[in-house]
Amino acid sequence: MVDNICSPGDKEKLSLAAINIIVSALSLIGSLLTIISFLWKRIRTYRVEKEREKSLYSVTNGSSSEYINGAPSSTSKQPTSKLPILIFFLSISDFFTSLFIIISQAYLIGDSESYTDSTPLRYHLNFSPCILFRALIQFFFLSTFFWTTCISYYLYHQLSSPDKENHLMYIFNGISWGIPFAIILGLGLGNHFIMDPTTGWCEVTKTYEFTLWFLPLFICLVLCTVYYIKLRRLFRSKFEYRLQINDRLKQLDSTISRRLTLYIIVFIICWLPDVVQHFISLFSTCSFFPLMILQNILAPSQGFWNFWVYSFTNKVVRIQHPFGGNGSNNNTNPSTNPTPGGGSGKYTNDETKRLLP
Repeated sequence: MVDNICSPGDKEKLSLAAINIIVSALSLIGSLLTIISFLWKRIRTYRVEKEREKSLYSVTNGSSSEYINGAPSSTSKQPTSKLPILIFFLSISDFFTSLFIIISQAYLIGDSESYTDSTPLRYHLNFSPCILFRALIQFFFLSTFFWTTCISYYLYHQLSSPDKENHLMYIFNGISWGIPFAIILGLGLGNHFIMDPTTGWCEVTKTYEFTLWFLPLFICLVLCTVYYIKLRRLFRSKFEYRLQINDRLKQLDSTISRRLTLYIIVFIICWLPDVVQHFISLFSTCSFFPLMILQNILAPSQGFWNFWVYSFTNKVVRIQHPFGGNGSNNNTNPSTNPTPGGGSGKYTNDETKRLLP
């Protein structure tokens, strides 16, 4: 039982560190599964392509190289989604976030004095393991915010302007790695990482905590919500007629709605206790211990929930592809049939494929 609910003792701090390690381990496992799955699929795809090239090369009849099994061996690339690689980068950020949380908390439990021992450096800079781990953890947490936002923008972009994606991945990488790096570099050079005596961890000073931590978090959350709402509306406006007659398209619409809602809910739930706790700290010195427990369960669990909503549930969308998973062309292929009621349905098959992993 906590003697003072606003001032947790050493046992309570130890329990928070243990919670961090356990939850972060789950996130680390989830992130690692996503990374391994992505790399394995890439390797498998590469092998298949190589085998296909060898088969085409081995055909001696030049005219027959155009056909395999009586069908064109089209080498043109079908519309492919970059969502898997975006999820891959998000998982990398989640993985290193979880890894550094585990290392830092284990270090804190094993040698708390050395963990917070500060060493003066040149130019009035201070260094300690506490500061180092805080900087690394905050960098990768910020990166997850921006990768999540890039995913939301990409999904909307694929339906609104699917052919205009030159240099998009370079831009995403520049934003998701560059902005967090600039923020952490500024905080480090300004000695704005300090130890919080209530937890034994290092935090950003109150002066910069709002502008360089909560403001990016809030902006990313708002942008994710806006792009998902716009995506939902655009999907329904483009496929309004077919939604009335195509059951599989209705299933896809329902799946997209559930998943977009889930993305936002996970984001909010993971960070709500952290926001509330820091908001309370603006007006009070009380570190509400029950809220700290929630904070230390939910924030490190972001990697696990990202694994669940972005990686594991992707197979649901593939199963519910409204035009079949084998890419066969039949009389219902909207890429060749005009949309009843006016307008061409040429974008339907391609653009829904690009939305899917």
